[in-house]
Amino acid sequence: MTYRSAVRGVRPSWPASLRATLDEPVAMMRLAVPIMLIALVNMGMSVTDTIMVSASFGADALAAVAVGSDFYSILFYLGAGTVGGLVPFYAAAVSKADLSERASLMRIGQIIVLLLSAVLVPIVWTAPDWLAMFGLDQGLLDTGRGYTRTMALTLVPMLGVMLYRTILTAAERPKVFLYVTGAMLPLNAIGNQMLMHGFGAVPAFGPTGAGLSTLIVATTSLVILVVIARRSVPSTETLTRSIGWSGFASVLRVGLPIGVATVVELGIFLGATLYAATLGPADVAAHTLALRIAGIAYAVPSALLQAAMVRIARAEAQTDLGQSRRVVRSALWLTTISGALLFLGLCGISAPLSQAFFGQTAAGLAAANLSIGLLFLLGVMELVANPGQGAAGLLRGRKDTRAPMMYTLAGYWLVGAPFGLLLSEGWHLGITGVWTGLAVGTAVTSVLMLTRLARFGTGQGRA
Repeated sequence: MTYRSAVRGVRPSWPASLRATLDEPVAMMRLAVPIMLIALVNMGMSVTDTIMVSASFGADALAAVAVGSDFYSILFYLGAGTVGGLVPFYAAAVSKADLSERASLMRIGQIIVLLLSAVLVPIVWTAPDWLAMFGLDQGLLDTGRGYTRTMALTLVPMLGVMLYRTILTAAERPKVFLYVTGAMLPLNAIGNQMLMHGFGAVPAFGPTGAGLSTLIVATTSLVILVVIARRSVPSTETLTRSIGWSGFASVLRVGLPIGVATVVELGIFLGATLYAATLGPADVAAHTLALRIAGIAYAVPSALLQAAMVRIARAEAQTDLGQSRRVVRSALWLTTISGALLFLGLCGISAPLSQAFFGQTAAGLAAANLSIGLLFLLGVMELVANPGQGAAGLLRGRKDTRAPMMYTLAGYWLVGAPFGLLLSEGWHLGITGVWTGLAVGTAVTSVLMLTRLARFGTGQGRA
């Protein structure tokens, strides 16, 4: 709109108004879609490992690998969430074009990765020696010892990969990471085949080969990302030779609650899996299918959470209250719409997917009937969780992470878990009761997140 038209009070045309309204949602989706695809590609690598180990070495080897993989995942997500505390700081530095601050934050991230590696790698490495104290079969742990130890070493490059993913996402360049991740998918499958079964002078490592392949893929990804980042991120050597320890503490203060909240949320589903194992075969089968679909569906709200986190951090770094409000509105609308679409999609596929997955045997029909209900409950969870995930991303972008961590703990473990056990044991609903409890816990967590966001409105960020 020109100055003359503004003076005359002429309103912009509706196409111009529509474009202005859609600018922020489009920018957020442009950031979220590559993040979502990255999550799906990573899941594809995990599925590839599962299929190849199971097909080559059977159920016992798969179980042994699964124990090491799940334990590794818990500690990895704790570390990845902690590294994610860099996002609001780095996004603000990008917004202000502060090259020195970007370099300092990169150095802080590198120190955090080294410290996390020093603490977490020994825990995973020694896990086969002490997990038996928690009731796990020692023979199973011994079978997976080689795989678990390779995954312990994998923590180091994977945390480095998460650092560069965080930096590129905060700089709104997630496509770079997507290209690197996508290229690693076939490399992982080839590595599995060669290292598990041997090739030429390469010996056969059995199931441990899947872990070695993951280690090679993670290291290769890290090297490529370091090369890319050095071309697009200012060098710490040329811009700064020291870090602000107050900045280091600030990043940890934001990041550690994110890591803990991630583990709390992951832990409730791991706990549900362990509990499902005490129920009947149909319950276990239905839970397994619902959990796999949940992993796919979660890529959507998780990506929108990260996009909202970056966009609000940049808006508030510019002290632009109008832009902050647009980001809040866009995040909440997008997560609400995506939640509704996921609910409709899951309701639509629940029956045909369950019937196709389990077949027409008596045991299969029993599992399919349970699975239909669980997928409906998963749809309800997505419907209520997505706006809460958007609110969580906005709060994290404002460096408000401690209270949301407590909300996640309270919603899932103080409300959802006890209620699920009550329905499962007291009302004899089995796995359906467990998932009903998960849905209730999700709803409580989401309401608490939205309430906190509403309480602080669109004010400037919180330290």
